[in-house]
Amino acid sequence: MADGVLTRQIQLVTANLIEAIDGADGFQNTHQPQHYESAKFSIEQVVFILEKIHIMWESILPRSIYKRSMCYILGSVFSRITKDMLLIDDMAAEETLQLQGLIHLALENLSSLFLSLVENEFLDHQTWIELDEIIRPLKKFRKLAELLDMSLKSITAAWESGELTNCGFTSSEVQNFVKAIFADSPLRKECLLWISRTPS
Repeated sequence: MADGVLTRQIQLVTANLIEAIDGADGFQNTHQPQHYESAKFSIEQVVFILEKIHIMWESILPRSIYKRSMCYILGSVFSRITKDMLLIDDMAAEETLQLQGLIHLALENLSSLFLSLVENEFLDHQTWIELDEIIRPLKKFRKLAELLDMSLKSITAAWESGELTNCGFTSSEVQNFVKAIFADSPLRKECLLWISRTPS
């Protein structure tokens, strides 16, 4: 596949994927069945498109070009979904579980694609580390799933240790996330102050 043709294909696929993600309406209100189903369908559409190009491109592209192209596309997808989820300004407890489930749904259903990018046969700890390296936004996407189930103190500690910065989170993103999930309280105020004062 000529470079120009491949570039256009990547642009087209990325546009289709973004359109599919747009169908989730920012992943808002997933604690409501109708909104959850829309978000789930959006993730399923994304997986379908990615699996389709995985099967097509892996068979015709040189490995290095296939790997580079897929990593770029996957990075765009994970960046966009993460961005949308982090923009939610108020999350019900059930909503955090639904969002976490949607992230896991995407990761689990893309396992064969992930394995096509590395030399490993299983998605073990080392494989995920390798994937995080070649698809930078994946690390943040996976960490977001963990954050959705973490306590306020644990999130603050993760920021303080530099772990969240290492995953690509900014101070404002973490502060907004905390405000979206946890009700106003003296502890929340203290943690937000700590996050804002701790250099990233």
